[in-house]
Amino acid sequence: MNESTFWIKITGKANIPVPLEIDTDYGFAGNISVYGITTGSKQDGTYNQTFSAKFTDEIQLIKGDQVIKAKDKTSKSQTLRKAIFAKGYEYEPFMNHIMRNLDELALSYEVNQMNEV
Repeated sequence: MNESTFWIKITGKANIPVPLEIDTDYGFAGNISVYGITTGSKQDGTYNQTFSAKFTDEIQLIKGDQVIKAKDKTSKSQTLRKAIFAKGYEYEPFMNHIMRNLDELALSYEVNQMNEV
């Protein structure tokens, strides 16, 4: 039975505080943002799909009990733009909405900060 195949391609760069060891396997934990999809026919009624993604914010590399935290080098504004796009919104209208409602958003943020204490 023929089946469609799905792949993920993750790209990006992050700052790490220490060098990694060559020929060593590390676990990976972090958030990614999917920003694209490529579909190709296998010419048998099924297809290959490759999802393009980039990690966002902080990632963790895990080797046994050791956890190495790495920061994505992408600027916060680029990260926000990608997150807006990933949610299916257009950037300009979304940012205009944020600016029009900045006072309400700031108040919500302050209340949230008080509740976390």
